[in-house]
Amino acid sequence: MITVYSQEFKESMLQKIFFNPDQSVVSFAREANIPGSTVATWVRNYKKKNGKLMGQEKRKNLWPAEKMFETVVIAAPMSEAEKSEYCRKQGIYPVQLKKWKEDCIAGCRNAPDKKYIKEAKEKEKIYKKKTMALEKELRRKEKALAETAALLVLKKKVRENWGEPEDE
Repeated sequence: MITVYSQEFKESMLQKIFFNPDQSVVSFAREANIPGSTVATWVRNYKKKNGKLMGQEKRKNLWPAEKMFETVVIAAPMSEAEKSEYCRKQGIYPVQLKKWKEDCIAGCRNAPDKKYIKEAKEKEKIYKKKTMALEKELRRKEKALAETAALLVLKKKVRENWGEPEDE
């Protein structure tokens, strides 16, 4: 049995694929329960027909993280229809908006907790104390080295001026 997919469905799949280059074509096909070879054919035909990837111009003007976050917050309370319209006005795809939202959530999950921050501050204090102790020891050794060098220079000058000491 041959399944026929609508043009809109194909375009939405291509959109998802081209705006998520880190994910494989096969993984998108599995999500949609479509044979991987079918989706790969759609991608190949699209590239032949258009000669470039969908949304390539959009990627040149990457949005700053603050703007992405702001867009996610603004679109959060909107319905799907409102989100689609908002995305059209902003020149982005709803798939991008969804990906940005997922990235924001992942970023919050990966934020360091208070325990980690406290441990890091304690380690920093320990390293600062060690650094100060090492610097103090280095200054002491530099002074000792300078004193030794001065004594050697003086000893050499004494020999030059008064000659070698005679054995008694």
